[in-house]
Amino acid sequence: MFMLKRLLLSTMGLTLTGLCFSQEKPAAPAISIYGFIRNDMNYDSRQNVFVREGQLDLYPKDKDLQSDGKDYNKKSQLNILGILTRFGVKISGPDAFKAKTSAVIEGDFFGQSDVNIGLFRLRHGYVKLDWKKSALTLGQTWYPLFIPECFPGTVNFNTGIPIAPFGWAGQIKYTAKLTDKTSLSLTAYKPREFAVSNVNSADNANAASMNAALPELNAHLQYKAEKVLLGAQVDYSMLKPYIKYGTAPNLLISDETVSGLTAMAYAKFTGKKIAVKTQLVLGQNTTHWVMMGGYYGYKTSATSIETYKPAKTTAAWMDIYGTGKKIVPGLFVGYSANNGAKAGATAAYGRAIGMSGRGVKDLLRVSPRLDFISGKLSFRNELEFTQAQYGTRSNEGKVTGTTDKITNVRFTFSTVFNF
Repeated sequence: MFMLKRLLLSTMGLTLTGLCFSQEKPAAPAISIYGFIRNDMNYDSRQNVFVREGQLDLYPKDKDLQSDGKDYNKKSQLNILGILTRFGVKISGPDAFKAKTSAVIEGDFFGQSDVNIGLFRLRHGYVKLDWKKSALTLGQTWYPLFIPECFPGTVNFNTGIPIAPFGWAGQIKYTAKLTDKTSLSLTAYKPREFAVSNVNSADNANAASMNAALPELNAHLQYKAEKVLLGAQVDYSMLKPYIKYGTAPNLLISDETVSGLTAMAYAKFTGKKIAVKTQLVLGQNTTHWVMMGGYYGYKTSATSIETYKPAKTTAAWMDIYGTGKKIVPGLFVGYSANNGAKAGATAAYGRAIGMSGRGVKDLLRVSPRLDFISGKLSFRNELEFTQAQYGTRSNEGKVTGTTDKITNVRFTFSTVFNF
């Protein structure tokens, strides 16, 4: 009897030990590191509207005429910066909810604003679940209007802005694969680093977006083949610019909102030696994409509640470039126009818009480039001609009458070592 008990206990112990050690451990995630070390030299023929010590230029400043008749903005500038150096981590994790999982964390040293230039900032930070016929993306990544497969290949870090949309946002994106080549993506997102415009400058960034309590909504239809990429989007936004005016007993509570409806289409064609990308944007309230635009305010009296209308912006660009591996030429051409809003505006909130004084009617940019590539190292060169047409604005936000064409020439020499 004693021997039988001992045998049973030994058998149970071995069985439990086997069960504990036979359970499969989750596969360790696969991690890869990527990025580049980059140094840029930028020379400008005149003063510009820019950020980060001139690293990212938008458009040339208007004339600054003094009593002696000289244009004091016609002064050249030069800077050398390495703040675009980038570091990223890609992670392929074990399956979850019957989907393949992956994640990306990426940042650079561009900083969040001019006061902290050189500090590390988050560009991408998201998780993706990929099923066979659908995918779900959660976190911060590109704005829907920025297409990773179809954006300007300029040397300049402005990537075509303020003519081409750019930036990242916290989002929830669901993508359905309709066919092997066609997909439909639905995205709900909120602007972040590149913020919307606020009425009250004391409010935190993106307060007008947060107060609306509604995400920006985007629908994106894409066709993707080996040598052809086509797509179109519709984007809807709502802002609540201001929630209260003044102080008691004259405090006014505002529920006024401003909506924006934007349509966008793009295409990419790849040949044996040449490829072409192009995009058209018909936008409303486009500030958060680092484009010209925003919204206008309307008040009938000093004590009335302000109402709003979106500024209308048109933008189009084309990028033609070689498909070689060692010497790669390219040419970017882009145009954007301020189309104003309803007449009678008493205030303007946004970028390069206004209802009085001097302002930008439109922008034209032509940027030829030439890249020399050897292994992981690239020497990139570009001449960027940006012309801003300035004139007097009406209260509907449009520039009318005589205009002045102000041009800046930027030369960029960039050294990029990829890893």
